[in-house]
Amino acid sequence: MPPVTRVLPIHELNDLLTEHEFFLNAADPVLQMVEISIRGTGFIASLAAAPGLLLKVLGDAPVLSHAETRYNVPGALRMVEEVGGSALTMSMIENKPVQISGCEHFNKYFHGWTCSSAPIHDEMEEVVGSLTVSGHMPNKQKHTLALVTAAAATISTRLRESRLMISQQRLGSMLTSIYNSLSDGLLAIDNEMYITHANIHMLDILGLREGMLVGEHIEKIIHPDDKGRMKALLTSGLSESLEVRLVGAKGVQQHMCRILPTKLQSGETVGMTLTITARSQMINIAQQVGGNYAKYNFSDIKGEHPAMQHQISLAKRAAGTNSRILLTGESGTGKELFAQAIHNSSLKRNGPFVAISCAAIPRDLIESELFGYVGGAFTGARQKGMVGKFELANAGTLFLDEINSLPLDMQAKLLRALQQREIIRIGDTKPTPINARIIAATNIDLYEAVQQGEFREDLYYRLNVVELTVPPLRERKEDIPMLANHILKRQSREVGFPVPELSAETISVLSEYRWPGNVRELDNVCERALLVASGKTIVPKHLPESILPRAEENVGLSTMSVQDMYSQLIKRSMIVNNGNLSKVAKELGVARTTLYRNMKKFGLMEE
Repeated sequence: MPPVTRVLPIHELNDLLTEHEFFLNAADPVLQMVEISIRGTGFIASLAAAPGLLLKVLGDAPVLSHAETRYNVPGALRMVEEVGGSALTMSMIENKPVQISGCEHFNKYFHGWTCSSAPIHDEMEEVVGSLTVSGHMPNKQKHTLALVTAAAATISTRLRESRLMISQQRLGSMLTSIYNSLSDGLLAIDNEMYITHANIHMLDILGLREGMLVGEHIEKIIHPDDKGRMKALLTSGLSESLEVRLVGAKGVQQHMCRILPTKLQSGETVGMTLTITARSQMINIAQQVGGNYAKYNFSDIKGEHPAMQHQISLAKRAAGTNSRILLTGESGTGKELFAQAIHNSSLKRNGPFVAISCAAIPRDLIESELFGYVGGAFTGARQKGMVGKFELANAGTLFLDEINSLPLDMQAKLLRALQQREIIRIGDTKPTPINARIIAATNIDLYEAVQQGEFREDLYYRLNVVELTVPPLRERKEDIPMLANHILKRQSREVGFPVPELSAETISVLSEYRWPGNVRELDNVCERALLVASGKTIVPKHLPESILPRAEENVGLSTMSVQDMYSQLIKRSMIVNNGNLSKVAKELGVARTTLYRNMKKFGLMEE
């Protein structure tokens, strides 16, 4: 056994110190306190890494000088196989505090020393080193071992806390990466409603930079009119979906917000998580899962007839409320056009517009279509289940077309959903809150259906808060020329044809036909005429025979009678438009030169 230990060369020592940098950083503040405690006592403190690599030695200069003669210096190898048993190594081997004095040391060169040492543990309770306080035998004190034990325990605690902090930082980085990989905006708030986290998509939605949200109160980004409602929901501790207006650098924007409580394993709520879905994202989701979005606005509804203008005006006023709307009218009058226009002018315009025809879904599937189902709820069900139309329309509008076709048993379930503002998926037991505006439509007299016992009276009044009646085309014949030309322009653009003109005779025929299929039928007639006419002027022969006057109805019909009809049409249009010939030409779908020529032909220029 050699009398003294070996010491590593300086370059190896530097490598050793770098390798144990984490250990040293955790121990340094404690070593400074120990150094202060032993100052002037004739003792030194030594920090070693397992199994016996001396990293640091502190103490009074005279004692350090004497220790150097025993190679008690950084870089010294103090393992058992190097110098025999000592307090420094035995505390690590036995995993407990050890005090060795004088001749108890195996190596005679340490017989003049008293050493107290305690092991240092990492976060896994593994021994990673030791702390030793050594001094000359005459200076031996009873409290030294207690001091060393407490200091070593403190270093162990700091090691665990540092590792935990690093783990938390890594976990935080991982969570940030996960949060930023989400396509939605994400906010985390504490119980005081201060923002603790915001992902990059949330910052992008608001047009803010990193660091501009964390630490702010949630009310800072909520529109004043929505603050009361949001505060009530955030303090309720319940899950909820709603539409909310947020305020940021991009101004006021309406978004879909999903609120979820953040809970510990004990069940204690420690905050809330808000998922914000931008309008474009909601539309994409709705399209991917079978929903839709509204593409029509009130400007797309064509009609100058007073009855039509009255319904449009009423619809615009109703759009600004959350009232349920019942659209009535014959098939083909454009009830869904009204529904989409109302949605796009409503507070829920940034949400999805989901339409379902109650007449097109088989009776045994209508409930699953409306409310959805969980996986394996019934034979043939999708393994992952299906989201129903009510959930798809959350924070948006659900358009229930041909509501009169809904079976009575489903009418009762629909009524409950509207009353409770929640649905239960087939096969599920827990309710799901819903927040969709309902617009229903029917092509029959729904009140008469109530009287006949074919439609629930309570559901009728629940749906019929605002009733809009779309007039049939035969009751607004003045609109037919304008509608026909509008349709032809759209269809010509779609197929790449030049826009054809309608002859005076054609306009007369279209205006006199009763149009049982309404605008939908007019659309079909115009499409056929466009293809048959090949871009030229459309004359009666290009129209389907079914809309042409029958032969027995045309006995004695002369060219003059057609001219009389067209002349009357021009006169009515001039009255409606107060003599504005530009508006008359636009309504009739003809050029102004053509209008002047026909007015001159019919003797109307002098009037």
